[in-house]
Amino acid sequence: MAAVRSAVKNGCRDLNYDYLSLPSTSVVIAFYNEAWSTLLRTVHSVLETSPDILLREVILVDDYSDRDHLKQPLEDHISGLRKVRLIRARKREGLVRARLLGASIATGDVLTFLDCHCECHEGWLEPLLHSAMVLVFLLYASGQHGGNQNNQVSAVVSNGIKEEETAVVCPVIDVIDWNTFQYLGNPGEPQIGGFDWRLVFTWHPIPESEQKRRRSATDVIRWVGLAGVPLHTVSKNYFQYLGTYDTGMEVWGGENLEFSFRIWQCGGSLEIHPCSHVGHVFPKKAPYSRSKALANSVRAAEVWMDRYKELFYHRNPHARLVSPVCLTFH
Repeated sequence: MAAVRSAVKNGCRDLNYDYLSLPSTSVVIAFYNEAWSTLLRTVHSVLETSPDILLREVILVDDYSDRDHLKQPLEDHISGLRKVRLIRARKREGLVRARLLGASIATGDVLTFLDCHCECHEGWLEPLLHSAMVLVFLLYASGQHGGNQNNQVSAVVSNGIKEEETAVVCPVIDVIDWNTFQYLGNPGEPQIGGFDWRLVFTWHPIPESEQKRRRSATDVIRWVGLAGVPLHTVSKNYFQYLGTYDTGMEVWGGENLEFSFRIWQCGGSLEIHPCSHVGHVFPKKAPYSRSKALANSVRAAEVWMDRYKELFYHRNPHARLVSPVCLTFH
């Protein structure tokens, strides 16, 4: 599409990847009462744009949907799709625990989490896996993943890779119009994610210091906060090292910043790869209830913000009234 071509940097088309050395990925897509068209648009775009050698599987996680089209019709449709698996929650789990259901059966080296109303395009996957590759190799080399240690170490050295080994990598999130489903893209420089003291996610221009750090327009962009749109790639082993997601997060809201705090306070980094683009429909109404979002934010503040949590409570006085039950740690 023209919108995608104009958004992707020219230098991205010149990048070459050694497909035999890239890790495989399992794509996990959780959904609840999603529309037929948008769910299948997501699934088919993954299948049609991901190199076969890199895509281990697509795992659909039904978070206890009750719409008829997501029952037998969905099972019948995906039965003819190679590499697509469907699992169903036995009760409503919410976004975090639904994703973890998918991650628990994933067989790829790397986990790629996508929302259920996305559209992937040619070249979206390779940059994400390339940035995650070093960590996979180093975990092999240290004996944490089994396999041939010497072969994996030589692969790292011979490629001369210098990417951050504990990176969680995100694509540039392009806009798909909610009303027309036209792919609008994301012209200009990508923006990075941050947050205010209410723990509300915010978008920002790339700061000058980060612009100076990058040596080319195709270098990754470091940032501090995952968007509420849950699109990212992470080594499966590093995901386990981090303790995965916080299973005490209920339904939807706040889990993106909690995971962000977890990453960069545990020695990792968040990156956007400017050569990876995934379109996303921003619904006018969220499929998940947001009633637990404040309690989730309180939980994140209590766990990760230390004395700075008082700034959060100053901006959210009513957050002090949240029941302590939400602070039961897992």
